[in-house]
Amino acid sequence: MTTPRDLKSRFVFFYAPGIRLFAFLAMWLATLAADAQTTFGLRKVDLPTPFKYTEIRAVRQDNDGYTWFTTSQGIWRYDGTDVQPFDINDPELPQSAVPDVIYCYEGYILLFFDVSHGSRMLAYDTFTSKITKYLLDEHPVSFYNSPAGKLLIYSWKNKLWQFSRKEMLVKGDDAARLKGWGYSGLIDNVIVDKDGSTYIFYQQKVVRLKDGVVFSNNDTLAGAHNPDFKFSYAKDVLCSSAYLCARFPNGFIIYDKHTLKKLYQYLGVDIPMVYLVNDHFVVLHAGAGKLEPNDKLFKGQPFPYIAITGNIKTYIKEPGANRILIATEKGMFELTPNVAPGNNIGKTEFFAQFFKDKSVRCIYRLSNGKLFAGTYKGFYVVDGESARLIATLAIYSITQLNENTLLLGIEGANGFATVDTRTDQLSFIDSKGRFIFGFSLLKDGDDYIAGGAYNLYRLKKLTGGQWDPQLLLHSDSLGNVKQVMAMDGHWWVATSVGLFSLDRGNRLKKIFPAHESYGVYAIQRDGNYFWLGTAAHGLIKIDKNCKILSQLKFSDGLAGDFVYSLFKINGLLYAGTNQGLSVFNTNAGMQSITPPDDPQYSEELNHSAIFYDEGRQQLIFGGVNGLLFPDMDYYASAKGKETDFIKLAYVKKGANGVEAPKTDLFAYLQKNIVLDPGYLFMGLKFSGGLESRQQNFLFRITEIDTLWHKSNLSNEISFYGLAPGTYTLQARFPSVTDQHYWFTKTIVVVPHFYQSFLFKLIVALLIGLVIYAAWLYRVSKIRSEHLLRTTIASDLHDEIGSALTRISFSSELMNIKQQLDSNVVEKISVDSKGAIASISDIIWSVDARNDTTDDLLLRIREHAGNMLENAAALHFDAHGLERVTTLPQLVRQNIYLVFKEAINNIARHNVSPEVWISLDNQPGGMTITIKNTIDHGKEKSTYTGQGLRNMQMRAKRIKASLDINNDSRVFSITIRMRRW
Repeated sequence: MTTPRDLKSRFVFFYAPGIRLFAFLAMWLATLAADAQTTFGLRKVDLPTPFKYTEIRAVRQDNDGYTWFTTSQGIWRYDGTDVQPFDINDPELPQSAVPDVIYCYEGYILLFFDVSHGSRMLAYDTFTSKITKYLLDEHPVSFYNSPAGKLLIYSWKNKLWQFSRKEMLVKGDDAARLKGWGYSGLIDNVIVDKDGSTYIFYQQKVVRLKDGVVFSNNDTLAGAHNPDFKFSYAKDVLCSSAYLCARFPNGFIIYDKHTLKKLYQYLGVDIPMVYLVNDHFVVLHAGAGKLEPNDKLFKGQPFPYIAITGNIKTYIKEPGANRILIATEKGMFELTPNVAPGNNIGKTEFFAQFFKDKSVRCIYRLSNGKLFAGTYKGFYVVDGESARLIATLAIYSITQLNENTLLLGIEGANGFATVDTRTDQLSFIDSKGRFIFGFSLLKDGDDYIAGGAYNLYRLKKLTGGQWDPQLLLHSDSLGNVKQVMAMDGHWWVATSVGLFSLDRGNRLKKIFPAHESYGVYAIQRDGNYFWLGTAAHGLIKIDKNCKILSQLKFSDGLAGDFVYSLFKINGLLYAGTNQGLSVFNTNAGMQSITPPDDPQYSEELNHSAIFYDEGRQQLIFGGVNGLLFPDMDYYASAKGKETDFIKLAYVKKGANGVEAPKTDLFAYLQKNIVLDPGYLFMGLKFSGGLESRQQNFLFRITEIDTLWHKSNLSNEISFYGLAPGTYTLQARFPSVTDQHYWFTKTIVVVPHFYQSFLFKLIVALLIGLVIYAAWLYRVSKIRSEHLLRTTIASDLHDEIGSALTRISFSSELMNIKQQLDSNVVEKISVDSKGAIASISDIIWSVDARNDTTDDLLLRIREHAGNMLENAAALHFDAHGLERVTTLPQLVRQNIYLVFKEAINNIARHNVSPEVWISLDNQPGGMTITIKNTIDHGKEKSTYTGQGLRNMQMRAKRIKASLDINNDSRVFSITIRMRRW
């Protein structure tokens, strides 16, 4: 017996639940006509390596069009061309984490991890980059976006949870407590109808909850008692206006929506999908079982299941797009429905298969679907799913004469023939014994102009319905005629040697190329200009005067440089080349459109083998390996609309070339792209819309370049070393010219602090301060020098001037006496020595070589020793001068002169005094003390006012204080100043 937990283990592959995944298919084909048949286009999503063949466990698409999927290596995001890991650098959610369920809702990435006691839910807010953690009671089984703007989450235990951006996760009602509910086990699935009814599926049964009331019906369908008829769990559920459908891994059941009775059940593993069309269930089946459709309840439809490699894990309908994404064990697939008129269904496949490996030279298809084609193996007609050979001729060109007749140009032999489209009977036109090549046919009134080898013919219509091929022109310089086009009263003739002009007077003139010869295979008008398909020179655009305007070659996106056929429709230029089909958007600067991922688009196409079926709006090409029916819807969507948006997929930021850049998957949600200091590299990746297949786009940064630059969605745009500032990034598809649909984002490059205005202002202020300080220093130095000169002048005036005055006075006195006076001579000698000493002191004080403390101490000791040689005792102490080497000249000079004045006074007014000299340099400041004992035997000594003023003046010059103390026994002078 299968237990609920066994079911849970078997339920592992269900990673992306929705309302129900296939209920979305109701929107998929709801707009199709009831009588139209749906066919499928199935292709493998071209995920980059290594994801192309990796097991895709879950898939989900967000509202921005990005596809999220999980593998055994973690969570990934696909933007249409590139896959990036979901790595938010958070230990709560490492990139390698593999959730059991992933869901995208209103900017949140909801991740559910089954644990032993329930389901751990992580809600990642892409707007704020924050994670919120919750614990649910059990595995989430269904999600529903309610009209109230909340996400309803149903768990396996039938608990209801509500999630919203405003209230976050809130526990809702418990259906098991409602009246009429008698089941307490695990449920299979839940779906909410548009009228508010909730249908809960469990054990092949269904109950309806509405307005707090539970309705159930336990009736079983006849035959359900068969013990072999056992279903597992309801994997997908959906509802129409009258019925409910539950698809199981091994079948499906249809219930009456109102009575909940079982109306139909099918047991078989060949039912991969069920969807809703026009309120009717469509059951896709692999064709291996015995499904008997019930037109009242559902329709069966074959599904190309065999084309999918690996088992299907899950699949979702892309929101807003006409396609389904299928996750399998070996990659991801895209299923796209194609609706075509009834008379066209299946025929293109039959045509392609029949003409495979046949080199097709010409094509014509009638409105009834009948197709005629000329090949090197013969001329064939295909009608329905039958084909037959009409003639073993190489038919080169074909056109329609009337409703029932086609005109054929034959390569060699008779030249021309007709075929009756009713009987497929071929009739030759009499060539009158001439060997004619019918390479090209152009209607000219009732006649036709036909091209051949070196010849042009007029196929003239005669009475009685007969045709007469008349030689219009022969020229050995003409070459083989490829195409003839009417051009303003004359013809342009494309040939194997160039382009010629032929007027009505049969005057032939070569007009292109002017100075060389190469083949021109095809001409296509494009407004007032013309495209030429050439041999080995690609596509060339010319004007009426044959002036070359532009050229496209292989290097410009052209499949091959030999262009054999051209056709322009809806702004697209189709070019058949020697290396396949190329399509260009003529409204967007000839942007090349990447072809579908199908090898037949790269096979060589033939000259003139092209036909446009107007009724079916289908272009058909003939090539060396058969027919090509290009997907014109694909190219139309790839061309894009004028309202197609381009989106920013991610931004990479790198600091250097060693460390891997950081990837921001949600940069498109931010107002600006901010490049912080230290980031030298920025990579931008863009993606397209849901329906648009445009690959090429244009971008520019307006502050750097106003020109648009071309790139591809698969490429990253890289910027290195953007200067700090604000930039405007613009991007658009070539088809979009309205600025309202352009992508615009501001890029802000944040400067380093040393690059900021504030730093520059600070540097400017500092430079200004330095300059100002230098100026102040210069001014101070000038003042100091000026002060020094003033001081020297003052000292010379005071010291030397007074001595010289005394010497002069003594000399005058001796001159008056007219005799030698020894006292006067001695006085002159003393004054002269004093003057010499004063000059020596002045010179010592201004000599920079004496700026050391040792010189100052030596000078003081020397002067004190000389002046106080008769002193009773001389005490000299110096402390704290070890750290001082030099002194400013101003300090040294004034300290010495104060010492000199004090010591001179001691010597002058005392006899044998005891003298103490002390210099104490401490952290609190420098204290200089000069004191002596007073001799009471001499006349009382005091400082004169002039001496005191001199010392006070000198102390003030060095910003020091000078105190004098006389206590009748000791006389002291104290100088206090800042520490040396």
